[in-house]
Amino acid sequence: MCTRGTSSCAMAKSGTIASSSRDEALSAPDTARRETDEMKGKKILWVLGWAAGLAGAYWAARAFRAAKATCPPFRKRTYRNSRELIADFADFWEHPEYLRALRTNPLLQPPLTTEMMLAVTGANGCRYCTAAHTQLAARQGFNQEVIESLLAGRVEHVTAEHAPAVFFARQYAELQGAPDSDLVKRLVEQYGEANARDIINYVRLVMLANLVGNTFDAFLSRLLGKPNPETTWRDELAILSIFGLGIVPLAPILAARAFWPRALAE
Repeated sequence: MCTRGTSSCAMAKSGTIASSSRDEALSAPDTARRETDEMKGKKILWVLGWAAGLAGAYWAARAFRAAKATCPPFRKRTYRNSRELIADFADFWEHPEYLRALRTNPLLQPPLTTEMMLAVTGANGCRYCTAAHTQLAARQGFNQEVIESLLAGRVEHVTAEHAPAVFFARQYAELQGAPDSDLVKRLVEQYGEANARDIINYVRLVMLANLVGNTFDAFLSRLLGKPNPETTWRDELAILSIFGLGIVPLAPILAARAFWPRALAE
């Protein structure tokens, strides 16, 4: 409350208002400059974003044209339809003991498993599996000469004990999972029925991964104008969708059923 009279109070108030008005007048240009600078910054970012997008689209188009020009005809083995993939996975889903046997069988340990894996992958030509299995083999002490020979289907670097299994694995892949009875019979004679069954199941698992990888490549090849003559785009999308959205999420459950059945039962 003002105690110095009405005129004094009025003068004090008018002085305060005048001071406030001067401050606002002085700050107005600064505010306008800040807003202008912000607008300029947004415009610059917008222009840079468009420029980056156009440059990315240009280089992507160039890369696509180059890939299309150099893409060879597709000739790899793939799953021909989703039913084949479902049947392969369903067999392991219904018999988790197959996976448990692979884990506990003393015969199916490196280096034999790695040798068979390279032999099968080399026959099917899956580039993703080839890269992964080559790195795994190198970490296990395989030199490049041995790796390349196994990928090519040769067994000169394999021990006499392992050679029949590696040869069978290669033949199984080249015959697209339909070996003749004599081939299976020789495998049983060499390793016994239980070991032969586990070898076949191990090869089937490697084949499953190979064929899914090749199916993905078939879809990419189709986009580049070189489709797989044995499949349609619907087949390829169905196979990849079932694998990615169905089999991959179910794989941990299958592993648990195979390796920890008692824990699940409890």
